[in-house]
Amino acid sequence: MRRRAADREVDPLIKRDKLKRVDVKASHRISPKGTSVAEAAKGRARRGEEYREARDEYSAIRELRKKNWIAAHIRERRFELELTQKDVAGRAGTSHSFISKVEGGDHIPTIPVLKRILAVLDEELLIGIERQIPDGEPEREVASVPTLTTA
Repeated sequence: MRRRAADREVDPLIKRDKLKRVDVKASHRISPKGTSVAEAAKGRARRGEEYREARDEYSAIRELRKKNWIAAHIRERRFELELTQKDVAGRAGTSHSFISKVEGGDHIPTIPVLKRILAVLDEELLIGIERQIPDGEPEREVASVPTLTTA
């Protein structure tokens, strides 16, 4: 009984809510389902310089990944850690211009130098070998890069 009485009180509120006029201009700006990704990104870009910088950086990294994925990875990781190219160069024992060339995708460092750069970025260089098996999944082996010693 009590439940039916409650339903009778709520039903008129629901009907009134459904009949309420909607301001077309307001509903155009704010959708109950949210705004499109592009509209939301534009809004964030208008509000914050930091967002614009990050958006532009990740856009450049996506383009670089098409050219040289190692360079893109190094640049992205450095950006995430908020390190400058000079920071990475100093800690890896190389020059700022060398890091710039690597991140530009114009130069591939030697394995020992790449290993040092990745160590600065809190990562480890691994080497993988893949063997194709007829009519089966390829066999893969991955291992850390050995430390090279001179005799």
